[in-house]
Amino acid sequence: MKIRKIFKDPANRILLYIFLFTLLIGILLFIAEYGNNQKINNIFDAFWWLIVTIATVGYGDIVPETYAGKFIGIIIIISGVTLFSLISGSIASLLVEWRIRERKGLGKVNYKNHILILGWNNHLEKTLEAMKNFINLNEYNIVLVNQAEEEDYENFRTKFPDLEIKFIHGDFTKENVLKRANVAFAKYIIILSDTYGGRSLEECDERTLISILLIRTINSDAKIFAEVVKEEKVKYVLRAGADDVILGNEFNSILLSSLLLSPAYHMLLRELSSLENMRVNLIQTPKNFIGKTFKELFDHLKNQEKVIALGVVSMRKEFTINDFLSSDNSIDNFIRQKFEEAEEDFFDEEKKEEYDLKLNPDDEYIITENDFYVFVLK
Repeated sequence: MKIRKIFKDPANRILLYIFLFTLLIGILLFIAEYGNNQKINNIFDAFWWLIVTIATVGYGDIVPETYAGKFIGIIIIISGVTLFSLISGSIASLLVEWRIRERKGLGKVNYKNHILILGWNNHLEKTLEAMKNFINLNEYNIVLVNQAEEEDYENFRTKFPDLEIKFIHGDFTKENVLKRANVAFAKYIIILSDTYGGRSLEECDERTLISILLIRTINSDAKIFAEVVKEEKVKYVLRAGADDVILGNEFNSILLSSLLLSPAYHMLLRELSSLENMRVNLIQTPKNFIGKTFKELFDHLKNQEKVIALGVVSMRKEFTINDFLSSDNSIDNFIRQKFEEAEEDFFDEEKKEEYDLKLNPDDEYIITENDFYVFVLK
């Protein structure tokens, strides 16, 4: 059946006819020259001359000597050049077509133990960036499966030139698309809420659920981590076969990536950021600890308040023109007027506050009056 499909193509049939015709001519040459040509002693010699002539190499070690052999040689030269041109053109055409299909994501991959990322949303780039913090991405082949346009994919790929990324274009809820991505041999599968093309959030969760059910019929060993929008859909996604689920929020890229290393990261981050438990809180720095070390503050909070200090939040203010020109004399007024005429915006009338977070500072770090707050873990 496969052979019939191959020769349904007219070009393939023409190649077959030319090949068989040339083969027949080679046999006729052997019959015509055998016994009359000392250099053609067997069928191999005849085919050697045939191949050399078709390839236009022309060593000249063997030449026809009979009129019949020379006439056959003319036929071989004409048909051989045609055959060689068709073969070269067909190979070039196949290579070009393969390259075009690959760029459009219409090909397939043969990777094993690779990472599949299904879907496309604004977390995709952040997810790939965050993955670098947990695993060595250079050890994995990455395959994106979505319905993004070729231009979007090329723009995305240029941001990660050091990574081996392949693109499979298609609906990841379809079996044939997943098979082109070789889902049967994938090691990790990340499913993003696919909002590409303006899909609704409700539709995203349904597509995630369908894809997991389909994947588990093909690959029962891969680790599947899914992004879910609606909280009520979480239990269904887990029952379908997902190993873990991330509810949609701005920390999705970090949480999804941490699952590749260990689910413990996800458990910790989810517990710390839980609104119900409020494990991480922000408190004012005790005034009596200004001028003391962070270790002294840490010990005090741990022993007296039963909390662990994670870091301090410093607040600083930019200087304004009034900080330099505090008096009302004529010189200060003149300078102030010139700044106003120049319209310099780096001396705004209102002070701007900037915050600086220092997580886990050195034990000897001195608490200053600018360290207004402390992050603590209850």
